[in-house]
Amino acid sequence: MMISFAGLPPEVTQAMCTPMHLILPAAPSQHPSYPSHHSPPSLTGQGALYLGSFAAVLEPTLLKEHNIRHIVQVLDGFWTPSSGADGVSTYRIDIQDIESADLKPHLEDAVESIDSALSKGQNVLVHCHQGVSRSASVVIAYLIRKRGMSYQAAAAFVRQRRACIKPNPGFVRCLEEWERQWRPLAPVRTQSSK
Repeated sequence: MMISFAGLPPEVTQAMCTPMHLILPAAPSQHPSYPSHHSPPSLTGQGALYLGSFAAVLEPTLLKEHNIRHIVQVLDGFWTPSSGADGVSTYRIDIQDIESADLKPHLEDAVESIDSALSKGQNVLVHCHQGVSRSASVVIAYLIRKRGMSYQAAAAFVRQRRACIKPNPGFVRCLEEWERQWRPLAPVRTQSSK
């Protein structure tokens, strides 16, 4: 399914024409007492998280410029770049962008794949065909699970960085369930007796 640009606000059109957007910047190690040449591999800092479209993986120079080391593909086709090419690993989710598609069975492994790469200091690109629904849903799931955000906060956070995101209604329901699973309910306040 192709999305029509007719009637879309300019910022949405521009976002859809941009292959990828930075969602979370890289972060330095939480252990500054280690000189960088003595840092254990687990203390190298956090990698950056990008969200984009299929066009991003078709531009090897773009991937190199942003030092992408791990790609999460959320597609329903058979195409995938060869894993290990230029030191880039690939995690693949085979799913259609339709309301009846069940994203939930894929989320835990996808989130762990992203988190593992980021924690090794690797930059990660999550992409689908257009960078609008499937890949945005996976990034939102990551923010819910690993950053403790609500669905609404995570979706708004991602939309501020890539204005064209629009998870399909089935994925939205799945992400709302995911939020209930991973975000603890706020404690109920009781009034103390006098």
